[in-house]
Amino acid sequence: MQNKKVKIIYFSLRDSNSREVELTCGSFFTFIGACLGLMLVLVALTLAFFTDFYQDLEISSLTKVNKHLHKQLDEMGGKLARIEKRVADLESEDDHLRIVADLPKIDDDTRDVGVGGMLDVNYELPMVSDKIFDYQEVLDKMERRIELAKHSREEIKEKLEYNRSMMKHTPSIRPLEGGRISDKFGYRLHPIIDKIRRHPGIDISAERGTEVYATAAGVVEKVATVYKMNRGYGKYVLIDHGFGLKTLYGHLSKVMVRQGQTVDRWKPIGLVGDTGLATGPHLHYEVRKSGKQVDPLTHILD
Repeated sequence: MQNKKVKIIYFSLRDSNSREVELTCGSFFTFIGACLGLMLVLVALTLAFFTDFYQDLEISSLTKVNKHLHKQLDEMGGKLARIEKRVADLESEDDHLRIVADLPKIDDDTRDVGVGGMLDVNYELPMVSDKIFDYQEVLDKMERRIELAKHSREEIKEKLEYNRSMMKHTPSIRPLEGGRISDKFGYRLHPIIDKIRRHPGIDISAERGTEVYATAAGVVEKVATVYKMNRGYGKYVLIDHGFGLKTLYGHLSKVMVRQGQTVDRWKPIGLVGDTGLATGPHLHYEVRKSGKQVDPLTHILD
């Protein structure tokens, strides 16, 4: 085996000359091994170079994407901060409107619904996913705050409508123009029977035929035109204003409304007279609240 040799003949393409090299088998296999080793080294170096090259490209690309995402997230954070400021302004306005509507203020714990405070957009997070999660949490909380404010506005609207209706149906004016209050609410010496009796309303002396007005909006509950001489209210009108309020207008000479009729404040309902138990022309005016007679003077604002 040691005496065997390998002859390698190679030609030149330019001048067609040939050359030959003789190698022992050991030298030949050593040469082949060296060539293979060199090829493997070259392949490994090539793979390493291109692997590092593509990794560098990928890292560079991811870095650019990451910076772009951070920039977009920072812009989103600024928008979230501005939105949160507007939500806070909305809540401040809502507190004022609840005061106007006579509604209790929403307490801070309910208003915050787990929100810790204004959003800080200047901090650095190690992961974009962490920042996205944080912003999503802020958005969820602001959504709940906006829903709470929306519900509060609906509540305020309903309460204001209720207050407006209640004011419209609350007695608040003199039932006639002019005249003089001759008897007030409370106990008094009755001018006819000469005994101490509770007077459930006020008497306003006025000329016979003076128009009497409804003191608030309501529905005529009862009209009495038949009466006994020197007994009771004589001809009278009873109006139900809702909200537990009713008014009575007695001793009328003429009734100008009918039972079940809807009336507004300042609507003429009758004329001053002296029907029933009366010493002269005047209006007996009562205000009843939840079935109890109260001082009408507390319901006269004009």
